[in-house]
Amino acid sequence: MLIDLSKLLKQNRYEVDEDCSLIENFPNTSIKALKNLHIKGIISHTLSDEITIDATLKGIMVLEDAYTLELVDYPFDIKIDATISNDEQKSLKITKNNENALDISSILWENIVLEVPISYSSHQKVLTDHGEGWQLVDENTKKIDPRLAKLAMLLEDDGKE
Repeated sequence: MLIDLSKLLKQNRYEVDEDCSLIENFPNTSIKALKNLHIKGIISHTLSDEITIDATLKGIMVLEDAYTLELVDYPFDIKIDATISNDEQKSLKITKNNENALDISSILWENIVLEVPISYSSHQKVLTDHGEGWQLVDENTKKIDPRLAKLAMLLEDDGKE
């Protein structure tokens, strides 16, 4: 997302209320797609030559369901409060047709990555408690595998001494 620096420097504030898009591939994340990204807020230029971003970013992440591995939508609403120093501006600044513009896509992407859940499921509870070769066991219903019964007896004898 490009911000016109000439407008920002003249007015010292730039109101943003628009749909935006980010990169198409999402390296090193579990994000499969981003949909309906919308940013709303104020980008301002301070007297100390810093640019501050005070905005909210809303959208939908498409992730794999933790249980079924189907693609599911994960809505998010991020509050962005960032300050870009003069040195950072130089690394983010790009020039197009002799106009200065600031690309804040990297800042938006950093905030989105922080919101990615470790695991997510659209189901409220565990779908099943058993499967092929496995079964969910709690402490009250724990059974000893007959192949390991002798080992269990040895461990019990060890605890008595």
